[in-house]
Amino acid sequence: MKKVLQLLVFFACLPIHFASAQYAYFPQEGVVTFDKTIHIKNLLKRHINSLKDGDFQRRYIEEMIPKVKETVVLKKKLSFSGSEAGWEPVKETYDPIVTNLINMGILDYQNNGYQNLKTKEAQSAFAMGGSEIVIKDSLLNVKWKITDEYREIAGYSCRRANGVLLDSVYVVAFYTDQIPLSVGPSATHGLPGMILGLVVPEQHYNIYATKVDFSSPVIKSSVGAKRATAMKRREMEAKIRETLGSWLGEKQINLILAAIQI
Repeated sequence: MKKVLQLLVFFACLPIHFASAQYAYFPQEGVVTFDKTIHIKNLLKRHINSLKDGDFQRRYIEEMIPKVKETVVLKKKLSFSGSEAGWEPVKETYDPIVTNLINMGILDYQNNGYQNLKTKEAQSAFAMGGSEIVIKDSLLNVKWKITDEYREIAGYSCRRANGVLLDSVYVVAFYTDQIPLSVGPSATHGLPGMILGLVVPEQHYNIYATKVDFSSPVIKSSVGAKRATAMKRREMEAKIRETLGSWLGEKQINLILAAIQI
């Protein structure tokens, strides 16, 4: 009789375990809100070191360093559905100095982006010098190495991966396989789950998710104004070098190109 009761208890528990495994929830669509923390003083010093002595922009940045805070936080939003994802800034009012540095393209380009994992297409739109630039190309190539380090972000267990993109820019990402779409902040992608944390030491910023909402977002499959002519990354790089090369050094241009694309 005792053995019969034990068997009954065992079989009674089976449906509970099966149900929990069968109905594990892996979201296919939603919206992730991020905080992008920029270490302004360090970033400005990095720009100064890349500029020539006597350069007007160098003098301006040197004057700004004592006036700005150590960091500023910009809010971003990542919408995802199926194989598609959209990236956009959350509009806020900032300190006038911060706003001016954003307009100069030093702190952030306020990019709008789109990724399609099925077609391997990526788009990005941003303003520069009063004009809108639209990039339409394949997904950015990222080389990842997954580690055994973990941390919790926005309530999700995330695993660390070290990556290299644009041939030489080192990044650290934290992804979760609990959200199976292989995308992340801005143009990052390629890990077995969504990237909820990203650190870019060269650009002196980090991005961490603060909230994940499971809703049904509207994702635009085209970014930028219709009148803007889309170009490949190589075309964009050549145009910026042609436009800015006469008064900016190579280091400064490389910093700008990385900020645009990451």
